Amino acid sequence: MLKCDFHMHSLEDPLDVLEHDAFELIDCAAKLKYQVLALTLHRRLHFPAELPDYAKSKGILMISGVECYLDRKEVLLLGATEKDVKSLKTLQDLRSLKRERGAGLIMIAPHPFYGLGQCLGRKLVEFADIFDAVELCHFYTRWWNPNEKAAEVARQIGKPMIACSDSHELKWLKHHYCHLQAKPTQEDVFDAIRMGRIENVTRPLTQAEFASRVFWCAQHEPRRIGRQLGLISPKKPRRK
Repeated sequence: MLKCDFHMHSLEDPLDVLEHDAFELIDCAAKLKYQVLALTLHRRLHFPAELPDYAKSKGILMISGVECYLDRKEVLLLGATEKDVKSLKTLQDLRSLKRERGAGLIMIAPHPFYGLGQCLGRKLVEFADIFDAVELCHFYTRWWNPNEKAAEVARQIGKPMIACSDSHELKWLKHHYCHLQAKPTQEDVFDAIRMGRIENVTRPLTQAEFASRVFWCAQHEPRRIGRQLGLISPKKPRRK
């Protein structure tokens, strides 16, 4: 079984102001014995050649990824190239790309029923043929859990649920991830996702953790807006 996470962010993300770069993310994941990762920055594919090489040196298979914004909705796209990403404007474009690339791509529906404008919501059913899996989001408690709706819809459309950390801080990597019954190759990992050979490892946030995440979001949003307005400069990455 491979320990995996397919939804992760770092300070190279053009829409965020974060503390760790992609290499620091890999270092942390290696200490936690992850074996497969995908870095999925918002609207930007960040996959320089040295990144998968560095991950490999740490025993990790690094897969290219991006959190696309199509028709004002977010989609996780794995296995994409720069050319692929530049060709996408709409969910229909994504459907066409899936037909073209076939098994070379994986599409995951991130946090689809969290009530935010960028969440897929009903679009998940409308474009069910596009998606290979539905995210089991890290942000839930025993008394509030939008993943229940996601699981219900996933059953309806015949797609597996897959736990991803959506990590914006390194400490988020510890308690929410998945194991795949797969060999450590991109092809076999993708097959395992499609076939639902997934064992999710997750638990609800404690009250303290939930309060901490809410406080983080309240602090983060003004910084994120400030960066987009050019008022805040991101931290320099360890390597370019």
